[in-house]
Amino acid sequence: MGSFRTALTDADKAWIGKQKVYFVATAPLEKDDHVNLSPKGYSSMHIVGDNRVILLDGRGSGCETISHLRENKRITVMLCAFDGPPRIMRLFGNGTVHEPGSTQFEELFQEHYAEDWNDPNKFKFVRSIIDIQVHLVGQSCGYAVPFMEYKSDRKTLVEHLGKKTKEKLDTSRINDNTFSIDGIPSFLDGTSPGGVAAKRKANSIVEVLLPWVGGAALGASVAAAVLKSASK
Repeated sequence: MGSFRTALTDADKAWIGKQKVYFVATAPLEKDDHVNLSPKGYSSMHIVGDNRVILLDGRGSGCETISHLRENKRITVMLCAFDGPPRIMRLFGNGTVHEPGSTQFEELFQEHYAEDWNDPNKFKFVRSIIDIQVHLVGQSCGYAVPFMEYKSDRKTLVEHLGKKTKEKLDTSRINDNTFSIDGIPSFLDGTSPGGVAAKRKANSIVEVLLPWVGGAALGASVAAAVLKSASK
């Protein structure tokens, strides 16, 4: 049987602190748009209080979580036991995005993450801190979750980003992190939804016109060939 409570207990906090992976789910308001589910590692979840957890958010090829949170704030975090006694836990809440440079980010980063992420090259991975107010904690059995053995965190992404220049990181943010896949703006620092939207609109117009222009050109050349043959 599942159970629900309105705050994290000390036992919940201790168990969460031992987990190596968790999953973050968000969704847009539009019913036909896409629900997003992202796996997270790097011990990036920290518990701040009975009803508050924070997540260190890293750069990636998309911005679904941030775009959804800035549209409607809804978020669910799920953890499950891959070793030891079975358990699934879900944290239902509202999330706020704090970017580097903001007072909230600097305070939370220095208190919870600076020791592991202050290195300039490692910090290139960091995109924001997601601050979640948890209003409901759900727990269920987890009997169908398989046993899996943790070996280590993958270093590939952090090392890859650490080698990039600021210019390349800024370009990647504009190209990949301005909109969600459904066109919801992330409003991340350095992005310009209006400018990118105009460029996309222009590109879409070109894509629509190209076949027509090509067809018209082909039709004109065929007509010219017919007239030339008829005049002989």
